[in-house]
Amino acid sequence: MAYLQAPSNTRNINGPIHVNAGDKDWVTHVLPTGRIVSPVGTVNGAPNFVTEAVPFGQQLAVLANGATYAQTITWYDQHSLQRLAEMAAYKKAARTLPEPTDVKDLHGNVIGHQSFFQGLAVGPQQTLYAAGGASGDVAAFRLVHGKPQLLQRYPLVWQDFPKTQYPYEYQGHYNDHSRLFYPDAIAVGPKGQHLYVTGMLSNSLARINIQSGNTRYLNVGPYPFADTFADDGKRLVVSLWGGNAVAVVDPDKMRLLGDIRVGPPTGPQNTAAGVHPTALAAVPHSADVFVALANIDRIAEVNTADLRVKGFLNDSPYPDAPPGTYPDGLTIVGTHLFVANAGNNDVAVFDDQTGKALGLIPTAWYPTAITHTASDLYVVSAKGLGSGPNVEHQWVGDMMDGTVQKIKLSDLNEKLPAWTEQSLKNDGFTAAQQKSREAIDAKTTRFLRKHIHYVVFILRENKTFDEDLGDYKPAGAWADPQLDLYGPKELPNLYNLAKHYTLFVNFMADGEVTAQGHQWTTAASDSDFVQRTWPEYYSGRGLVANPGWTQSLVPGGATGTGGIPLGVDNPYAIYENLSVLGKWSNPWISYPQRLFLFNDLLNHHVSFEDFGEFVSRSEAGNISPAMK
Repeated sequence: MAYLQAPSNTRNINGPIHVNAGDKDWVTHVLPTGRIVSPVGTVNGAPNFVTEAVPFGQQLAVLANGATYAQTITWYDQHSLQRLAEMAAYKKAARTLPEPTDVKDLHGNVIGHQSFFQGLAVGPQQTLYAAGGASGDVAAFRLVHGKPQLLQRYPLVWQDFPKTQYPYEYQGHYNDHSRLFYPDAIAVGPKGQHLYVTGMLSNSLARINIQSGNTRYLNVGPYPFADTFADDGKRLVVSLWGGNAVAVVDPDKMRLLGDIRVGPPTGPQNTAAGVHPTALAAVPHSADVFVALANIDRIAEVNTADLRVKGFLNDSPYPDAPPGTYPDGLTIVGTHLFVANAGNNDVAVFDDQTGKALGLIPTAWYPTAITHTASDLYVVSAKGLGSGPNVEHQWVGDMMDGTVQKIKLSDLNEKLPAWTEQSLKNDGFTAAQQKSREAIDAKTTRFLRKHIHYVVFILRENKTFDEDLGDYKPAGAWADPQLDLYGPKELPNLYNLAKHYTLFVNFMADGEVTAQGHQWTTAASDSDFVQRTWPEYYSGRGLVANPGWTQSLVPGGATGTGGIPLGVDNPYAIYENLSVLGKWSNPWISYPQRLFLFNDLLNHHVSFEDFGEFVSRSEAGNISPAMK
């Protein structure tokens, strides 16, 4: 199959495309991992790293919080997916908004000193509320004559949490600034009088009176992610990204009714990766709520009335598949539960009564949210059709658009079997592909065990193979001379290694930046936490980098410890007992389910030396004695 490039030799979509046999190639692309994306239905481009979508009258509002100068809310026509309006928010002074190419008269607007992070909700009088993340607020918008207007900002204040509660220390960048509540999800109360807002860096829930702005706070647990109402508004459910549980709240009294544990107990000495409760979907007129457990490829069904787990749905693509599906978006339509699978680039369809898996729907790269109207599903994918060549020489965090996708619910009965087969083929998950891969892996393993006894693993980053070795003749057809930037003069050590030792080619990377790249290198996966938060760190929006290593939370690192002068980093601190070193981040929440290469070597009694790459730690940030 030929894969056509989108306009301007990039993979960005500049207008709605109704996918059929004639134009399927425009939205079908090979990702850096070798997997294929081929979204179905109607597709349009969206700004970088879209994370939320909600129906808004006859429109669809979509929030993007990429590692860019501007974070955005874009309004689309629900029927055509044509872009209608956009609000761009800059963390400093507002700039001029570039004119989109698909609608010449699109109404745009810009605001300064505002950020967005993940959450959108629609309230009374067609008011759209957006979680402000690093802005520490909720911003309210309305379309006036088709143009977005900022109505009000509701400020939210950081709340202290118990020292016995993960992350044990605050993990935001607050030097010379106040600490951040970091709003990331919003639910509008059943009577339309209050907003219920989760604060990721405050472990808190805020209730805002829409009219007066009066706010009450409640500690709900580690890293609250999403919130939704259950049992006709009697209970509010909050997923705890860093707590292996969901919290159940009495919304009227703002009182914690209890937790429902959906994974193993946590605590400072816990070393197993978290299950990452994320998206929620309440069963209409019921106390039951579905909870996406992103890190273990399962969906929990909980009863919020008696605080118990009713059961689990298996979201793996095939029996005994390793974790990596990363379910992170849920919506219920009739008797169907739809699950956005960020790791597999598809939407899984379940019977929500029986739990039976019914099929898969292909999406673009890394779907992050799903919603619906009476007739259609809408899916947003953070990475769209992939990066493609960097023809405009831009910052890697801003070089690919997201996508918004519309799927007719009436097409499910007829097209779901074919869509399922396509989804499995795109990922290499069909039975035939699995069998072939197992045979190749077995052959390769036998060869490697026979010929290789020691491995020296040198991790290099920030360059592609073709940039470094594109004109290196021994690389053969795998190298592209047109992309070569450097040679033996600039890279003498690399070329010496390539000449005298083994040169491996045709390796793929699924990370745009260091934060993801280290996890892909050492874990063959990267967690949903890393994917969703690296844009906030890289764009300077109030988060401590937390992809797996441990960083100091105070200027100058571990100050005043072990004879280290004030303001000077202790280079050995991350290998020591962090609990006595002061304020350090706890990267446990970022770990993928199967942890890292070094854990695997340790478990299989294979000797190794690690000269600096991070290893897993307990929740408190300490390395196990065996690993140490």
